[in-house]
Amino acid sequence: MRTRLILMLLMLLPFFTNAQSNMQRQMQVNSAMFRQQNQMFLQQQQQQRDMSRMLTNIQTTEDKLANEERKLKKSQTKLLEIETDLKSKKGELANLENNSKDNNSDLQKDIEKSKKEIAKSEEKLSKTNGKIQLSSKKIQDFQKKIETSKAEKEELAKKHEEEKRIKKEEKERKEKEKN
Repeated sequence: MRTRLILMLLMLLPFFTNAQSNMQRQMQVNSAMFRQQNQMFLQQQQQQRDMSRMLTNIQTTEDKLANEERKLKKSQTKLLEIETDLKSKKGELANLENNSKDNNSDLQKDIEKSKKEIAKSEEKLSKTNGKIQLSSKKIQDFQKKIETSKAEKEELAKKHEEEKRIKKEEKERKEKEKN
């Protein structure tokens, strides 16, 4: 009886060891699949963060562009006001100079005062022109930045779609190999 029990145990031993090795292989396969899925999930999360960052960057740049366009319009309006003011002051100066045939000291003071006002207006005019040029340059820079950001976003989206397609093909290939 003892010998039969030992003999049966020896006969069943390969089944137990085989079952154990199958279980270990299955655990390894499961952990590998889990790691791969986790890695894919992390990649997708990173891509979503990159896309979100790109969209935020584009939106911020568009907001800055809109603000700069408002500043440009305001500066252009101010420029027109200064130009009309300067023309009227030059006209007043011309009238004062035409009327200054008699050397009246009050008239000479008015002429000097008018010349100083014209100089101030011309200085304001040049400052406003500088602001307009600076604003125009900023607008161009923002437009270029928006274009490059949109191109990068499209490139990132294409890359994301390509990776999805490749992963799908790999998954289908693995399914075919299993079958």
